[in-house]
Parts: sequence; structure tokens; C-alpha cells
Amino acid sequence: MGCFLLPKGLCEDIERMMRNFWWGQRQQESKIAWVGWSKMCKSKREGGMGFRDLNAFNLAMLAKQGWRMLVDPYSLMARLYKAKYFPNSDVLSAKIGSNPSYAWRSIHQSLEVLRQGTRWRVGNGKLIHIWDDKWLPTPSTYKVVSPPKDFGDFPMVSALIDTDRKSWRRDRLENIFLPFEVETILNIPISFHLPEDSIIWMGNKKGSFSVKSAYYVARRILEKEDHGESSLGDVCAPLWKRMWQLNIPEKIRIFAWRL
Repeated sequence: MGCFLLPKGLCEDIERMMRNFWWGQRQQESKIAWVGWSKMCKSKREGGMGFRDLNAFNLAMLAKQGWRMLVDPYSLMARLYKAKYFPNSDVLSAKIGSNPSYAWRSIHQSLEVLRQGTRWRVGNGKLIHIWDDKWLPTPSTYKVVSPPKDFGDFPMVSALIDTDRKSWRRDRLENIFLPFEVETILNIPISFHLPEDSIIWMGNKKGSFSVKSAYYVARRILEKEDHGESSLGDVCAPLWKRMWQLNIPEKIRIFAWRL
């Protein structure tokens, strides 16, 4: 699963065996599944049982390979794939290419997880497009919502930074962005050394990739594909949390959940 994308049919067969075992199937008798599998794959705080969605977990493990190419572009694997499939761009904007290998096809399927789960950390601003890239510390979109304006320079974040004073150009910000975004940008610290811009992972506080956090990103993507929008959480979350923290035998808690 860390190298290849498993066929959906195989994932469904494995999940079917897990589901039948959970609901107590014996031999060929079929038991009623009182809750859908998508609900079972939700965390316990959302009313599920925390089973792994194998398709999402597969994408998360493949995204780890893409992350390695992103943060270590001089590794042998990254240089080989770049030369063959995306010589003029980075891995996040790579196309599937012609006659791709199954390994690359699998990794390419997981790139949306990286696009959804990463954003830019501002250094010198030379690699970050003002309106197209995610670089603002605003969890809703991480993108600029102010309407694009032509201010003469190439629309990169570097045009907003005073390299002599190592600070933001406040006058230019006020001419381009809405007032609330001006304050948001001014609160982004500028390093005195103006290092190169870097990609950071948004799934955890450390900013480093983990399969666990990537799994939840992949789950949201698949939910959006299946239902048109991602779930907003369970309104009974406080109840679920309290139930699973009760100091009673595990089988009693599971019985309460089934009830």
C-alpha cells in the first residue's frame, strides 16, 4: 500500500470481511449491519468505531512518497521521476504523463492529498504566487480572497516585501488587499535572512508529514467525492466522548454504542 494503489474492488472485499466479522457473521448466515461502513470508519468521537477506510489509508501511504520527493528533491527517486514525468515543474503540479508506470500512476493519485494538506511558509516570497497559492494563516482557505489587482510587478509575494528593511510594504498591501487581510499579512513574521520559501504540512502542529494526519485529509477528499461535501462532524460528539471515557468494561461500552 505504500508503493501501489490497490484496486477498489480488493479494498471493498477486505472491508466486507471486516464488516461481516464485526456484526457476527457465522459461516454463511448474514447479520444485519445496523450502521453503514462509512459511518463505522468515522472516529469514535464522531459516532463511529475508528475502522480504517482502506482506500483513504492507501492514498495516505502513497502521499508519503510524494512528500519525500517534495522535501528531498535531490534524492535518487525524486530526480528519476522528475526527469521522466515533470522536468519543468514540481511534484505538486505534475501531470500523469504519457505511458506512466503503475508506481507513478499510484503516487499521482495521491497528490491531491498533498495539495489539500500543505501550504507555503513565507521566506523571501519568490516562489509563492499571491492569488493562486496557499500562504495565509487563515484556516478557511489559506488563500487571498481580495480581488486580483495589477500592480505592475510579477504577482509573487516577494513584490510585497521590502528586502532592505526586511518587512512588509504596508503601503502596497493597503492598495491591494482588503483591510482584514492587510492585518493578517502584517502579522506574518519576516526573517532577517530572507530564506527560501518552504512547503509545510498543515495536518499537525509540527508542520511535518505523517500518514495518520494524511489519512484524515484523504478521508475528507473521498467524502467530498462521494457526497459532494465533507462531513461537518457529529452534533453528538460530546456524548460520544463522554461514553468512551466511562470507567466500565470495553464490551459494555461497545454494547452502549450499538444501542
